Amino acid sequence: MKFTKLFIVTAFTSVMLLPSCSEDRLIEEPVDQFPIAEAIRSENDMRSLLNGVYDQYSTSRAFGADILAFGDLISDNVFITALPTDVSYRNTGFLNWSADVSDFGMIDDLYDGIILANTVINNTALPQTTNVLNLQGEARIARAVGYFYAVSFYSPNPTSNVNQEFGVPLNLGVYDPNLQLPRATVSAVYDQIITDLTTALSTMTNETPVNKGFLSKTAARLLLSRVYLTRGSTGDYQKSIEYADQVINAGAPGGTFSFVERAKYVNYFTSQSTAVSENQPETVWEINMTFTGNENPGINSSLASFYEFIGAKKRFLFTQDFYASFPTTDIRRSLFTSAQVPAADDPKGIWTRKYIRNTDEGPFAHNIKIFRMSEAYLNKIEALFKSGSTGPALTQLNAFATLRGGSTYTEATIQTILAERRKEFFAEGQRFFDLKRNNLGFSRLTNCYSIVCSVPANDKIFVIPMPLREMNINTNMTQYPGW
Repeated sequence: MKFTKLFIVTAFTSVMLLPSCSEDRLIEEPVDQFPIAEAIRSENDMRSLLNGVYDQYSTSRAFGADILAFGDLISDNVFITALPTDVSYRNTGFLNWSADVSDFGMIDDLYDGIILANTVINNTALPQTTNVLNLQGEARIARAVGYFYAVSFYSPNPTSNVNQEFGVPLNLGVYDPNLQLPRATVSAVYDQIITDLTTALSTMTNETPVNKGFLSKTAARLLLSRVYLTRGSTGDYQKSIEYADQVINAGAPGGTFSFVERAKYVNYFTSQSTAVSENQPETVWEINMTFTGNENPGINSSLASFYEFIGAKKRFLFTQDFYASFPTTDIRRSLFTSAQVPAADDPKGIWTRKYIRNTDEGPFAHNIKIFRMSEAYLNKIEALFKSGSTGPALTQLNAFATLRGGSTYTEATIQTILAERRKEFFAEGQRFFDLKRNNLGFSRLTNCYSIVCSVPANDKIFVIPMPLREMNINTNMTQYPGW
């Protein structure tokens, strides 16, 4: 791939070693070179390169901010206040961008992580010990994560039946700055994602990650549940149910993975004590954030800076209509606050408390939750409905809502199922994918300050354009129709 690099890429014969990971936190330093697979001479080298993958995925252009923020901004979840002060994501929030002026840099950092994962996967010099197989399996899960989010943003939905030749490039080999790969088909990308995840499950023996900052077999199963739910081919919904059940069955009270209790729900998101809010059983995978200068997103790019009121800058607000959809008994309602909301908005918005500024480790060091146990239940409910089991879908949908103290439903429809997903995952970047997966458009009925207030299903807005710089340097790249 020829995506612009953050690194100086040079040829060398030994791997640049990164700091090793501790039992408590994943300590990561930026990778400034892409090694060749044969340069890995020890299991520690493999671990160090995998740390580099996580480092790339932690940036503000990836899971550190953009990927989750876009999931809300390119949907009906949030609006950017009319208050005339500084703001980031203005074009995105106003649904007003183009390939020549907008830089959706997440694809760069996703592919940087993919290339580092390739190096670990392709190594044949080390003996295939149990630990090496576990590390290579972890790298396959990481590569699948990168490709899933890349194809989810930059390609059409698999069930839309439009423009299916516009997948993303598949690079499974070593880094080559002169390589100009064309787009693969959407189908080919999903096939590769599934191959990586199922291969990881068949070769890895370790079920328990060092901490939730590492991808695990449970993460692979949960992602497979979402992948099959998204691809929607014959038999896929049943497979989504099966993998969701495997995740659910892995959960046990007091175990490594378990469904978060209602009494612990709010503190799970809002506690400043990392012992309470991080590395918790509900979490399947999170981005480890460390209070280290120039290492993780800070005040100008942290999610806490956009979802929480800090100073006088513009932030992301949820609508009063959405807030009102939570009954007073719903524990998730406690994750909102109306303190210091801008008076310029009519009706006024409301902040979320899911992202906090300070922890006992320092400011902007709160881990970012990407995969949670709760998703397995909601994936299963949606897959049950889509496979025709509407009765069990309704029963389990109401059981889930009841656990949160929420409203129950009289009918299982895609609208009611997505309404519950929206309540569970607001501010976690899933709304965009929920709408796109189901070929649904959206409308902003209040607080719309843009010329674009409604987006129909399968609109080009649901497919991020390839950056102009990539189009300029990769002659085999094709832009998505409409951009």
